This record gives sequence, structure tokens and C-alpha cells, in this order.
Amino acid sequence: MQKLQTLKKSSQKGFTLIELMIVIAIIGILAAIALPAYQDYVSKSKGANAVASLSGDKIKAALAYSEDNTTPTNLTFTYDGVLATLIPDITTTPGKILWTCKTTATAQPKNCTAGS
Repeated sequence: MQKLQTLKKSSQKGFTLIELMIVIAIIGILAAIALPAYQDYVSKSKGANAVASLSGDKIKAALAYSEDNTTPTNLTFTYDGVLATLIPDITTTPGKILWTCKTTATAQPKNCTAGS
């Protein structure tokens, strides 16, 4: 009977060292995967913000082109260290401006290529 009481008193309370090490290893693996994905997300969002900030200038350039036949120039905007450039093309479709997007972001937003 005394042996049974001794076993009950020494029952495990808390986590063992190996269990804690496994949890820490899992957290480390998840962090190693999540951090690069987060950095790409941040880079894309900075590039997209810089491109979106040029939308007003695109409208002004299109208006000047349609009213005065003024050839539009490259539009640039820098947001948080990311430079976005919109390059106009009026030769492909006469009467219409086609814009090519380039950014210096490490991960490019939709419809943009790397460049300066």
C-alpha cells in the first residue's frame, strides 16, 4: 500500500524538457517560413502604394494628351524607399495611353516589373 501512495505522490506536474524543446523547435520552423512571406507582403504593399499614388497624375496626363495632344512623360513616385515609375506608350494604340509599371520593390505588385 505504501508503494502505491509513493507512486501517486510522484506523478508528473508540468512539462518535461523534451516537450518544451519540441514546442520551441516548432515555433522556430513556423517563424522561418512566415518571416520571408511577411517581408514579401510588405514589399509588395509598398510598391502597390507607390503605383496607386500615381493614379491622379495618370488622369492629368491622359487629359493633357486628349485635349492638347501633349505627349506624356514618365511618372515617378517614391513611397517608403520604393520608387515606382509609370512609362507611357502612345504608339501601340493611337489615341490611347498604355502604361508600363516598374518598381524598385524586392517583390513586385501585380502587373509591375522590376526596374527603376
